[in-house]
Amino acid sequence: MTHRDARDDARDEDARRGVPDGRDGGGDGGTVVPERRALLGGGAFGLFSEALVVGLGVSVLSLPVVTVLPAMAAGAAHVRRHLDARPDGIGDLLRDARAAVRGVWPVALGATALLALLWLDLRLAATGLLPGGPAVLLVSALAGAALLVVLLRAAAGWREGARWPDVVRAAARRSRADLGGSALVVLALALCATFTWMLAPLAVLVPGLLSLAVVAVEHRADRRDERRGAGTEHPSPS
Repeated sequence: MTHRDARDDARDEDARRGVPDGRDGGGDGGTVVPERRALLGGGAFGLFSEALVVGLGVSVLSLPVVTVLPAMAAGAAHVRRHLDARPDGIGDLLRDARAAVRGVWPVALGATALLALLWLDLRLAATGLLPGGPAVLLVSALAGAALLVVLLRAAAGWREGARWPDVVRAAARRSRADLGGSALVVLALALCATFTWMLAPLAVLVPGLLSLAVVAVEHRADRRDERRGAGTEHPSPS
């Protein structure tokens, strides 16, 4: 077998395996095929590093406590930009945070007060001194989980210029209609709580991980709605 025959056999084997040979089909010399862009723009650890950036940024923005909701909205918007290969610098995160703060105060203050009340109920019920403690504990835990799911899905559903009361109402409807997605958000909350319990410094990563989770859940719900809409527009022939 000549050297040329061996080279041709190797090229045929690469073609069967889907390995590019560095040429297009346009000539004898061929043209070098440009290397494909790394997945998500950051290689194998691109998404993890983005979650770290979002986690740190949202943690700092959430220090006043009542700014947690707009900070999470900015974090989710940052994750969407990264996944869409759009500019996703720290400046973009801060601009989204400023935009999300507009009109959020009634919702943010009300949600903070309600969560604080539920947390107080949980603490009192856990002491065993409150009459009907187990029932109060269960109801408070379920109510707190439901409220967190709605708030997180509202943060993921926020877009610049949207009114926060409308965003929260839409998130509540999505949470009821997409119980599977809501269960996934609860699972993400439980995992993040476990990480923080195991190692407290991991708390700074929690906002980034939750942003990834809720963006994925909302994307899943959107794809499901698109499939349902396509099925409605194009019914199968009888």
